[in-house]
Amino acid sequence: MSSRRADHDRSRVLFWAWSGFSVLCVISMVLVPSTGAVAFHLVWISLAIVYGLQNWSNRRTAVVLALVVALTTLGMAWFIRAEGAEWSELSEVPLMAAVFLAMVWHVRRRAAALAESRASAAREQRATELKELFVRNCSHEMRTPITVARGYAELARDQAAGSAGEEELRVVIDELDKLGDLAGRLLMLAEVYDNPHFERDCVDLAELVRRGATRWGPTADRQWVVESPSVLVEGDESRLESALDCLVENAVKFTTAGDRIALRCGRVRTWAYLEVEDSGVGFERAATAGRPRTAGAPGTGLGLPIVRAVAESHGGRLTRILGSRPGACVRLEVPALAAAERDVDLPTAS
Repeated sequence: MSSRRADHDRSRVLFWAWSGFSVLCVISMVLVPSTGAVAFHLVWISLAIVYGLQNWSNRRTAVVLALVVALTTLGMAWFIRAEGAEWSELSEVPLMAAVFLAMVWHVRRRAAALAESRASAAREQRATELKELFVRNCSHEMRTPITVARGYAELARDQAAGSAGEEELRVVIDELDKLGDLAGRLLMLAEVYDNPHFERDCVDLAELVRRGATRWGPTADRQWVVESPSVLVEGDESRLESALDCLVENAVKFTTAGDRIALRCGRVRTWAYLEVEDSGVGFERAATAGRPRTAGAPGTGLGLPIVRAVAESHGGRLTRILGSRPGACVRLEVPALAAAERDVDLPTAS
């Protein structure tokens, strides 16, 4: 409130200062006719400047314009009589008024466009916030009934052991597991977008790659390749590890027994990267078949969006590398720590 009052006071002081300046210019046109042309144009120029700074109402604009036209007409008439100039010089008054009105139209049109742009941005931001709130709340509320339903389904499956209904109940449990996974991933995605600012620690990508291979190796019969030189970044270890898990899960999902999956980390100039390459259905072959790589395979479809969100929250990016070899290669890139930064004792993530 006090800030608005101060702005109002400054605006009023500026207006009256300009009014006094304009009156002095008109008086100089009468008392010193030789300065008439300069004083005349100073009045109109200062009028345009003050209006641009204050953006008056229609009523105030009309009143001020009428007064300026009357005063400058009188001043110009006195200048013409005193200097013996042509009376056609009075045509400058309506011309300057027309120029001022054109400027008023432009300023108001720009102000209306700016207001609409701000309103549109506010609506989009509100819609995004509501969507994120819905996703977060919906995902959170889904987890409890899914857990309860899964418990009852397991109980019913145990009671139906050996009967025809056991297999149907296994299908129900599998689908509930998928719903639980979907709810968890939606929560993760909402968390990344909702909290773009987080505590940053020194993270060694090599450790993430080695841990990822250790976790995923026993779960899938693949040819696992690990290339993990030490690469330090500043970020959130749990988020980066979750992103790597999404990439590995995606690779496992689109490969079969005996296929190759390579987990790598490295550094290219100022960028550090986590990379997962597989010999399964690549992006090019999927595009040739007329369907996306993610089509026809079970999953939530949220893996790559989560990886992209994690990369962007670290000031990085997600890229796909298309090579001559079959399969797919996806890389998460984030800024690497410079040599000078690595010498600083950053807190190490636990």
